[in-house]
Amino acid sequence: MRKVKWKKKLIITSMTFVLSLMAVTVSADTGTAHIKIGSISGGASNISYWYDSSLSTYGQTGAVDNARSKWDAASTRIGWSSGSSSSAKLKVYAGNYSLPGGTYGSTSYFLSNGQQVDAGAITNGSNYDVARVVLDAGWTSGWSQSERFMNAGHELGHVLGLNHFQNAPAHAGEHWMKSGRYALSSPTSTDTSHVVKKWGN
Repeated sequence: MRKVKWKKKLIITSMTFVLSLMAVTVSADTGTAHIKIGSISGGASNISYWYDSSLSTYGQTGAVDNARSKWDAASTRIGWSSGSSSSAKLKVYAGNYSLPGGTYGSTSYFLSNGQQVDAGAITNGSNYDVARVVLDAGWTSGWSQSERFMNAGHELGHVLGLNHFQNAPAHAGEHWMKSGRYALSSPTSTDTSHVVKKWGN
């Protein structure tokens, strides 16, 4: 009789532990490993953008347009407006082997006075005024259109406050916010759930 009670207690305790572990994992999936606490000033609904002529030169304009459109569709709280080179909150450039070897794109963050803000500081709560995205046409030479779409979508995802999905606990499968080369013309449901978590529906 006592033995049976002990086994029952052990099973219940084990189940409680597993459920607790699952709850921690679920909440960690949208924690700071994947979503920055800091934000672009004014919020996602007011992002003015400007394209450098290098985007057109290196054939990257369509990829950035697609990225803006697809992220915009993910949340009604995201909105874009055309700005100037001096006033835009998002400035996008393209280069030809201008980034370190095998780096397909990069996103940098700045205050309005030009001071750079470290990405880790934004993850932990610092805000920023301007984001600069660079897409490297050299390292992505020969990529398909959907692969270029994913590359631009990945960098704009950083502008919107998302981190890498390979950060622990990693999400399985291919996503816009996973580093690498994937043929994805649109963000996955995992990508969009994170941007909705950040900005709302």
